Amino acid sequence: MTDRHQAFNELAGAYSRARPGYPESLWVALREALDGRSVPQLAVDVGSGTGIATRQLALILPEWRIVGVEPGEAMRAQAVSDSRDSAVEFRAGSAEDLPLQESSAGLVIAAQALHWFDHPRFYIESRRVLAPGGVIGIIQNDRALEELPLFEDYESFLEEHSPGYTRDYRSFDVVAELAEAGLDDVSRNATEWTRPLTHEQFIGLARSSSKMHAAVQHLGEEETSRRLRALLERHHPSGQLEIPYISTLFTAQRS
Repeated sequence: MTDRHQAFNELAGAYSRARPGYPESLWVALREALDGRSVPQLAVDVGSGTGIATRQLALILPEWRIVGVEPGEAMRAQAVSDSRDSAVEFRAGSAEDLPLQESSAGLVIAAQALHWFDHPRFYIESRRVLAPGGVIGIIQNDRALEELPLFEDYESFLEEHSPGYTRDYRSFDVVAELAEAGLDDVSRNATEWTRPLTHEQFIGLARSSSKMHAAVQHLGEEETSRRLRALLERHHPSGQLEIPYISTLFTAQRS
């Protein structure tokens, strides 16, 4: 395991409490993409973190075996704890070296995790473990930054105080990547939604980020909290805000 793979070890509890799930419409679209396919009923959530998407996947595929693959030790332990009432399992492993046999899965997904992967190696591994006709699904929860003035200041804060951070770190063309990886029938399904938060909930969400964690290490707990609260008070003095999201599902199949 590399340090990068353990980036959330100190944040697993905060991540579990603060991160949102994914819109139901995307799961419906994913289920429809699987309908009528004669593939193994094994679904794999790569970079499964605390199991947020893994558990949602189990709900739409109750007859399937669901496996989450997560390299982070603390994140995996949190996933096991959070999933006690769900029929899912979690394994140690990385996107570039999946602990699964060749052609053993009917579905591979990565939800809010692709930016952590070596993309070409992940696609090669996905093709290896997918059976012919199997589906790969990439899910992204993107905040519509241009719709909320707060985020211009928030992103500028991170770019100043989180070493190496840029707000464009997830700007890549998933459709083109899937096609270049030799996967077929590439499609895209997007849903817009909003998430209401109090100031405290927003700070909890921010503090679940490895990028904000780096800023905390740079500025200290007290100063980071003070600056976040000042941003919120300036842009949302009522104590409430709504974050606009665009959640997107990209699917493709192994021929």
